[in-house]
Amino acid sequence: MTTLWLIIQREFTSNVLTSRFMIGFIVCLISTAAAVFVQVADYEKRLSAYHTALQEHQEEIRTWDTYRQINPKAHRQPNPLSIFNVGTEKSGADMVSIRLAIPIWEQQAQKQGSDNPFLSIFLAIDVIFVFKIVLSALAILFAYNTISGEREDGTLKLVLSNPVPRDALVLGKYLGGMLSLFPIVVMSFTVGIVIVYASPATDFDVGDLLRLVMVLVVSLLYVSICYLLGLLLSVWTKTAATTLILAMFIWGILTIVHSNVATFAVTKFAPYQPQPEKEVLQQIGKIWEDFRKERDAHILKEFGYKHPIHAIMTEGNMTLGMDTKTAGGIGFEEIYTPKPIHKMNTSKYQEILGYQEPFRIDYANKAEEILKRREDIGERNRQFAANVSRISFADVYHVAVGTITGTDRESYNGFIGQARTYKRQVVDYLASKDAFSARAWFSSDKGSAEFTDLPIFQHRYSSVSECVSRALGDIFILLAWNIILFLGAYVSFLRYDMS
Repeated sequence: MTTLWLIIQREFTSNVLTSRFMIGFIVCLISTAAAVFVQVADYEKRLSAYHTALQEHQEEIRTWDTYRQINPKAHRQPNPLSIFNVGTEKSGADMVSIRLAIPIWEQQAQKQGSDNPFLSIFLAIDVIFVFKIVLSALAILFAYNTISGEREDGTLKLVLSNPVPRDALVLGKYLGGMLSLFPIVVMSFTVGIVIVYASPATDFDVGDLLRLVMVLVVSLLYVSICYLLGLLLSVWTKTAATTLILAMFIWGILTIVHSNVATFAVTKFAPYQPQPEKEVLQQIGKIWEDFRKERDAHILKEFGYKHPIHAIMTEGNMTLGMDTKTAGGIGFEEIYTPKPIHKMNTSKYQEILGYQEPFRIDYANKAEEILKRREDIGERNRQFAANVSRISFADVYHVAVGTITGTDRESYNGFIGQARTYKRQVVDYLASKDAFSARAWFSSDKGSAEFTDLPIFQHRYSSVSECVSRALGDIFILLAWNIILFLGAYVSFLRYDMS
């Protein structure tokens, strides 16, 4: 144990007293602080925009006086942990407009983020990006000459000439190297948290802090993998220069090239082919045509009218205005505006609406299922690309952190799913008030509609336990990489030939 401790001390001291330690420490610290400053400012803007949107929506609700005007909105609350890992926070929709006859689908939701691609790239640099690139490179720079460098200058032969076990030497070099990297990781992360807490807009709860602790642990696992990669290559090669060139080449492939190539390949040669959008729109158009035919046939049979507007009796030269609206070929709304409403008998019209509106919503749900099936195929392709990317431990690290912080694609899909659930709540709310057959559905001349008990959308992020359980697979992959690389370096060094 004394020998192991001496090796650890020697390795730690030799790393800390070098210029690369100070330069790496300063670069990581400044990069992390700069990334956090930028992300905090962006988060404050997004949070302000979110609260403004909520307030404007509440004011809009006060202007509604008929149930037909109802147009609730589901707003996605900014995730404070996106300051550390942006993920899908700025690439997806931040608001979904709830219209009863318009299906909810991703392309219909409103997007957020800058239209400037260069600004978007700059805003994508976060703490995890700095760790993924800068810290991993630093770990390799600490490890590349641990064996091959000492072999070149003759110190390794001198050390092994003494009664120093090889297993203790390789273990001590690993632990000493990680101890020298540990303060850089922890201090950089701590500085980031301090900057975040200095902002009045951020308010982390206990769950957020637990997630950050998990992110720190996963980051240390990732840095350990990078160090072990450098150590293994240092054992396999004869010179430090060869080790460095080979290590940086592999590092570049795994951290920068692999993920982009995998995503491009899956996008270009998608394993699951979604139905062409043109065909989807044609199917939805057929659904709405079927709705109108079935609706008109039912009204003719049950009420004796060929069309809902015929159920309104007009007098003299009074007119009936009809406004038919389509929403990008996806939704279909028929809006009838009888004038002057206060002189009309609308009792039959109200009965027809009581049948027609729930029926129309059912057809909208059928259209939504078609769109959702197409979205699901796109998600399967994205998941396949993510699985291919998991060959690289750098991408496994990025995916694991995104899952823990709740900024991954699945968390975003959860928001869209919550918006769809909210739409069903709104429909149930209207049904409970018999709103579809009420005069207040289309007119306020005999009393305005009441929206005081309208369900309010509450965006809920997954709990800590849910996120961690989803991330366990990727965490185990990182652990497996650590074990495999350490055993590779350990066994290779036990067989190391000094000749």
